[in-house]
Amino acid sequence: MERRRQRRRLLYICTMLVAWKMWNAHHSGWTHILQNGESMIKVQAFAIPNSDRIGSKAFQHRSVLRPLSIPNSVTEIQDFAFYRCSSLENVTIPNSVTKIGLSAFSECSSLKSLTIPNSVTEIQDFAFYLCRSLKNVTIPNSVTKIGFSAFSGCSSLKSLTIPNSVTAIEGSAFAGCSSLEKVTIPNSVTKIGSFAFSGCSSLKSLTIPNSVTEIQDLAFYSCSSLENVTIPNSVTKIGWSVFSECSSLKSLTILNSVTENTEIQAFAFDRCSSLENVTIPNSVTKIGSSAFSGCSPLKSLTIPNSSDGN
Repeated sequence: MERRRQRRRLLYICTMLVAWKMWNAHHSGWTHILQNGESMIKVQAFAIPNSDRIGSKAFQHRSVLRPLSIPNSVTEIQDFAFYRCSSLENVTIPNSVTKIGLSAFSECSSLKSLTIPNSVTEIQDFAFYLCRSLKNVTIPNSVTKIGFSAFSGCSSLKSLTIPNSVTAIEGSAFAGCSSLEKVTIPNSVTKIGSFAFSGCSSLKSLTIPNSVTEIQDLAFYSCSSLENVTIPNSVTKIGWSVFSECSSLKSLTILNSVTENTEIQAFAFDRCSSLENVTIPNSVTKIGSSAFSGCSPLKSLTIPNSSDGN
């Protein structure tokens, strides 16, 4: 009998202790940042306490988390930290943060505005993937790499300036950004990865700088509003289907490369159904199969004697 009383008393104490902790967490915030989202309470606003990092999956699937303040003590936002926080609208990342991890803010579908501080050097793969409400992004001069699918599916993003610190735009980095109208690529970039801007159906203006040596497969696939393209003489390889289905493309100029070993891969300009004028320089040594297939309005084309058409 006495043991039963002791058990009931202990159970009551434990229940009250848990209830107090839950109440305290709800009103005062957590005292530490949890890993993997264990035992977390849904809140609408939350100020993260001082810590050097936000752990992997710490806030994933917190669907009612809205405003978010990250303290200056945080240096690293780890993988999937805010994955699918679907109500999160605004994020201020302090200049203490040097790394934004894999899928850190992926599928935060309500996120509208984002400022990345100049302490960040690399934006990891899928970092802001499918942030469909994101309209404005400031990428600082400290960033050297924009990872695979980093901003893919950000369908509300309208304009983008890539700083001159970036040397590589990885594959699918801005794929499916269907509201993106203008992109400025700096002369520090040497590679535009596969699918990098594919499906950017509102993109009208594009400047490819002289620093770019390679435009990889499907990089601008189905950019259906793109009207004019000038490919600089630094480019030695135009990848497979790189401008395929750019249905508004009217004029194309490929500048003479100093390397004299430029290749136009198969389907590079396939189904560019508005293309009327093409200038192919003597530096082009290979034109791949179906490179200009479906370009029905094409009126004139001069193939240089250096070319090997396949």
